[in-house]
Amino acid sequence: MNAINDLWPEARHRGVLRLVTAGSVDDGKSTLIGRLLLDSKGVYADQLSAIAGSRYSRAPDDTLDLALLTDGLEAEREQGITIDVAYRYFATPARKFIIADAPSHEQYTRNMVTGTSTADAAVILIDAARARDGQLLPQTKRHATLARLLGLRHIVFAINKMDQVQWSETVFERIRASVAELAQRLAIAAPHCVPLSALTGDNVVQPSGTCPGTGASRCCRCSNRCRSRAMRRKMRCASSCNG
Repeated sequence: MNAINDLWPEARHRGVLRLVTAGSVDDGKSTLIGRLLLDSKGVYADQLSAIAGSRYSRAPDDTLDLALLTDGLEAEREQGITIDVAYRYFATPARKFIIADAPSHEQYTRNMVTGTSTADAAVILIDAARARDGQLLPQTKRHATLARLLGLRHIVFAINKMDQVQWSETVFERIRASVAELAQRLAIAAPHCVPLSALTGDNVVQPSGTCPGTGASRCCRCSNRCRSRAMRRKMRCASSCNG
């Protein structure tokens, strides 16, 4: 069990949002969750010490491999991939979150579906460096399609690794145009595209000064705005009663 930050009990009356992260291989899902936990004070000091000294670390020198906060299986750490669905908890002043780290490899798609089936919203990561030409990877499209088929209305597309393309607004807009086209085909009403760097923490929990001038929100803020399935049921019920 990971640490639950001090905001968890304070947000107990504000509802819980279940998130799932998805996307293609090496898009940075586990690193993003690790960054969310770290920057929202949801990690114990001994956990940070453990990953700092881990022999499985794949991060650059003097950088924590935040993916190790969610990759709990020995096989996951050895191979640097996500196999099973890992659930973690954190809170913001607005609400509480349960976030599922879903595997990205095609052979583990069944596990991705399991994690998505109970989610209220999805965060689908896109590697900006690999999609700089605007071409979305097949697994990105597959996971977006599955999330929509499973009834998710709120889907945030996190354009990760923007630091690797020097926070190019041209690259971001190119990817956003492809996302808009995919969203139209899947009937996703209002897809959110968020430029960020999970490794450095830019535009994840705190806004970034290096973000392209797109008016895009940060990842955590978009998640705060999503409605849970339970909340939507209550609203439908209230509407029926009033009608």
